[in-house]
Amino acid sequence: METNKIKYTLKKYLLIVRNFYNKKREKDKKYENLRINSIDVLRGIAVIMALFLINQGLEDSINTNHVVSTWNGMNFADVILPIFILVMGMSIPFYVKKNYENGDKVLEIVKKIMIRSILIFIIGLVYSALFVDARGIVRLTGGYQLIAVVYVICALLYISFLKIRIKNNALTYVFLVFGTIISIIFTAIAFGGKGIESNAFVVFDNMVIGDFLSASKADPEGILATLSSLSLGMYGLSLGCIINKKKIENKKYINYIRISKIKQNGFSKENLIHDIKSWINIRSIKAILSNYYRLNDELKKIVNMFLLGILLHVLSLIIGIWIPLNRNVFSITFVLRISSYVYFIMTVLYVVCDIVNIKHVVKFIQRIGENAILIIFTVSLVHKLIGLIKIKSIYTGTWLNFNNWFTTDFILPVTGIDTASAFYAAVITIIWIIIFNILEKYDIKINI
Repeated sequence: METNKIKYTLKKYLLIVRNFYNKKREKDKKYENLRINSIDVLRGIAVIMALFLINQGLEDSINTNHVVSTWNGMNFADVILPIFILVMGMSIPFYVKKNYENGDKVLEIVKKIMIRSILIFIIGLVYSALFVDARGIVRLTGGYQLIAVVYVICALLYISFLKIRIKNNALTYVFLVFGTIISIIFTAIAFGGKGIESNAFVVFDNMVIGDFLSASKADPEGILATLSSLSLGMYGLSLGCIINKKKIENKKYINYIRISKIKQNGFSKENLIHDIKSWINIRSIKAILSNYYRLNDELKKIVNMFLLGILLHVLSLIIGIWIPLNRNVFSITFVLRISSYVYFIMTVLYVVCDIVNIKHVVKFIQRIGENAILIIFTVSLVHKLIGLIKIKSIYTGTWLNFNNWFTTDFILPVTGIDTASAFYAAVITIIWIIIFNILEKYDIKINI
């Protein structure tokens, strides 16, 4: 009797999930024109980077650059999750827009956001249980869980601002300010202790979730780190608002004539000061900003992304004099630096993928980006299963996991110990990219 009840409950919830997914898939096809290609491509790049780290050939000889930093610093492995968070933030305005245009009410959109975040959180728990070393039975925190929490908070905040009729153009700067404030607050909390053991983030995580953390001393996705990473979600939202900017109608233009004394009377200190003042004054700046809107709408987006990227990068260099880059606590220096990189990358990708629209060049990567969660989970599972296969190495005479055996016997003698693991990972990653692109042709995919 009890078994039948459990089966009935499982079938009921599986049916709910299946119906939710089928409706989502139909809606995605209907509003495919609202997808921003550059966002999918950037997500695809992040997935490929993740696959490269998952498929390392020699677990004991992985390049230190391919492992998350123990404390301060920024390695290749440190940038992957932050890119996913920024991409997630960028996607929110378009997710809300798609559902709104479909006629969904605000409460319905909120409900879908909650369901989506819960699904991602559950996937994160399963992923942690299967693939991530924890101090206890299962790791409660992790990359997926972090994204789920940041996603629901950022999405609800975005909807709240739209509800009180704050324009999308203004939200660009609202979220930049919010993200900066959050990052400053948590950076101040994080660096109250000088080392890892005395750090507030580590102490808090040990006290609250203890054995259910990652095996590392400083959990890079702990509770306070999750809240600190909200700043990246906000910066991603800001970038999404730039891309989603609407055309400004009936904008008044200000004319301002700047007289150049240097041209008229030659170079002198007085003439130079006069010319500088003719450019740097309130009316001149208003005129520059006013005439800026004469530019093409798409060009304005590119200019905005590029200039904000420069601003964030310069700030990260200045603040970096006092506060180190730290992925484990998402320090303000780290948040500004990685955000500036993404702003620059998106400037280029938006031109290539959405304005010029070079489909054939980026389609392989875009397909990966549209199906990120399934791909990472599947590859992690296959890598784990292949690792169960033991083969005796001719090179060492010991029994090794398949990836260690293949790398040791066939790659290491050619490349050497320093690059053998990465070479194997690169080859396997390319194979997976080809496989998933073939599956895409047959419409075999599950996206959340």
